[in-house]
Amino acid sequence: MGEDVHVLKFLTGKYKGEEFPLSPERSSYVVGRSSEVDLVLADDAVSRKHLRFYFERGRTWLGDLGSQNGTLVNGKPATRHCLRAGDRIAIGSSLLCVVAVKPGELSSTTKRAGERSRARSGAKDDSASRSMSGALDEIPLVDVLQWLGTSRKTGTLMVKRTDVAKIGRIYLRDGFFFYATIDGIAGLDPEKAMMRMMGWTKGTFALENGVPENVPKEISTTLEHVLMESARQEDEIQHLAERSPIPAYGAELRLLSPSPVRWRELQPLEIDMIQDIAERRSWAHILDTYPASDLALHKAIVELRRRKLVDY
Repeated sequence: MGEDVHVLKFLTGKYKGEEFPLSPERSSYVVGRSSEVDLVLADDAVSRKHLRFYFERGRTWLGDLGSQNGTLVNGKPATRHCLRAGDRIAIGSSLLCVVAVKPGELSSTTKRAGERSRARSGAKDDSASRSMSGALDEIPLVDVLQWLGTSRKTGTLMVKRTDVAKIGRIYLRDGFFFYATIDGIAGLDPEKAMMRMMGWTKGTFALENGVPENVPKEISTTLEHVLMESARQEDEIQHLAERSPIPAYGAELRLLSPSPVRWRELQPLEIDMIQDIAERRSWAHILDTYPASDLALHKAIVELRRRKLVDY
C-alpha cells in the first residue's frame, strides 16, 4: 500500500471542508496567493508565495518562504517544521489540520483538489463574509485566537462549552482581544474569563460581527501571557488538589464553630471570604466576584480549611 500520504484538511475559513493531498510523487508544493502556485489561497493575508511543502529523508516538511504574516503551526510561528498527523496550520484566514491517509484511500474529490485550487485562483476573497466556526476538539481555542490575530479580525468570538452548557464571548478589535465574558457570571474579571475559557476543550466556536462600543475594563495583557498564566494556574490547582481537598465550583461553604483563631489575625482576603461564607455565599460567588486569581482563592480556602475555620 505504500507510506501514508499527508492530507491538508481545511477546518474553517472560506475553504472549509476541502482537502489537499501532499503526494510524494512530486518534489514539493508551493502555497500562496499567486495563480502560479500549487495550492492557491485567494486571501489578502496570504503572500504570493507563502510557504512550501517538500519531501526530505522520507518525511514531509513545511518551510515558510518569508511570508509577510508568517505561518503558525500548533499555535506557534514556524519557519520550518516536520509534518505529523494532527498538526494544525494557520495560513492567513485559513485553519488546516494534517491527516494521514493510505494512498488507496484517497478519494477522487481529494485527488482533484489541485485542479480546484487553480480554478479558484481568480476568485474574490470573500472570507470575511463567511462564517468562521469549528469545534474545540479539532482546534484549541489558543489556535483560533492566534489565527484571528494573524487575520486581524474584528468581531465577537462565541465559545460554547457543551459539557457544562456555558457560553463565553471574546471580543476582538483588529485581531487583538480586549474583553471577555461568560454568560450568567456577572462581574467576572475579563482576564479571569479568558483564562477559564482557555481550559475549555469540548464545544464549538463561531465568529460573529459586531463588538460593544464600551466595556467596563479592557484586557491589556497579551495572548501569550494569558495562555501561560492559565496553564500555570491550572497546573498548580491540580497539584493543590492532590494534597488537599478543594471545593467543587458550586459547593456551599460553612463556618466551623468555635473558631480556633481570632478573625483579626487573618489576612484581608481571608476575612472577606469568612464574611461571605457567614452570609451563606457559595464558592462560585467567591470565585466569580473576587479580583484575586482562581489560584490565590483556592490556596486561601484550603488554608482556611486546614486551620479548621471552614469546611466544604
